[in-house]
Amino acid sequence: MKGAVDSGLIELFGPYFYTSIILFFLIMMISMAELLLSTFVIIGQLPKGFHIELITNVVNSDIVISFLPIVSTIPFAGRYVDDIKNNFARLFLVRSSFRAYIGGRIIVSFLAGGLTTLSSLLIAWGTSALVIMPLEQKNDTIIITSLFRLIRICFLLFVKGGFWSVVGMAMSTLMESKYISYATPFVFYYLLVILYERYFSNLFIIYPKMWIDPSAWPFGCWGAAIFLLEMTLIFAFLFAYRARRRLQQL
Repeated sequence: MKGAVDSGLIELFGPYFYTSIILFFLIMMISMAELLLSTFVIIGQLPKGFHIELITNVVNSDIVISFLPIVSTIPFAGRYVDDIKNNFARLFLVRSSFRAYIGGRIIVSFLAGGLTTLSSLLIAWGTSALVIMPLEQKNDTIIITSLFRLIRICFLLFVKGGFWSVVGMAMSTLMESKYISYATPFVFYYLLVILYERYFSNLFIIYPKMWIDPSAWPFGCWGAAIFLLEMTLIFAFLFAYRARRRLQQL
């Protein structure tokens, strides 16, 4: 399986990966624009940790949450379909096994979605820190608390990005279309939003916006992460089942 993961990572770090990072970073900047403009007209120093609070609000904004399922799938979710069509999967299986190939694709797909979203978040945080931190007051206690909050948000965004990437890859096995891998997570996201807002408003676990809010979950950050990882495993098993049946026909 190590060989499958290594080859997948080599494929991952290409133009699609870096384009996705830039795209998601720009989406964050658009969401941040209104708050940044209001910051510049404030006279005096801002509270310490304001730039971290700003990033937290951006990550939870509707535009960022809604684009996340799309951006997460761009780097790698459609790669399985490409492997089938260009016969890379057949060549790989000559020297390896079904389990290694499928397991490697699941791991790399999860890492692709997670690293894309996390990298964009860190760049956005660095940008906000560069611009806003000099305007903030000095308070070491507040900044340490804010940093721990930022770390939790980074962790949850990584897991959430990985989840959407695996969802897209699993759905691509149904019709063997890479466009399905990009579109299905977005449709699934809006389906969950509609179900929550119209029918199951008490069932917060199906609301994607809550998946990155540690305060809403039992055990905080770990509760949300465990739920997302469980959902990821479900779609990973779906991908493994469908992909194995297709690979056996090669």
